[in-house]
Amino acid sequence: MTRSEAASRLALELGVSSATDCTPAEPVDAALLFAPAGELVPVALSILEQGRTLIVACIHLTDIPPLRYAQHPSRERSVCSVTANTRRDGAGFLLVVSRIGARIESMPCAFDNADVALRDLAAGRARGVAVLRIG
Repeated sequence: MTRSEAASRLALELGVSSATDCTPAEPVDAALLFAPAGELVPVALSILEQGRTLIVACIHLTDIPPLRYAQHPSRERSVCSVTANTRRDGAGFLLVVSRIGARIESMPCAFDNADVALRDLAAGRARGVAVLRIG
C-alpha cells in the first residue's frame, strides 16, 4: 500500500508484485511499515490476516493512537519493532533485494537543499526516495 496512485505506479515499475493506494480486498499475510506515522499502525493491523505480524521499521515513530481491541490487536496479530540496523543488516537486505529483482529509484540532492527535497517528497513531486549528497 502506498499513499498515492503515482506511488503505486512507481512501485509496479520498480518490480513489486502488487501495489495499491487503497485498502486491499483480502487480508494480507504480513505488513512492513516504513512510514514514521503512528496513525498507520491501526490501519496496518486492521488489514492483517489472523495470526500475522506487523513490522514497524522506523527509527522514529509518532504516537500510536489508542487501539480498539476488537479491530486491531485481537485475532492473535502481533507488532514487532525494528529500530536499529547495522551496516551488515543493510548489506543483507540489499542482497535479498537484488535476488528478487527489485529496483530503487532515487532523487539525489545537495545537502544544502534538504528542505526542498522534503517539501517535494511531502507534496508528491518526487519519484522514489531522496538521497542527500554531502560534500
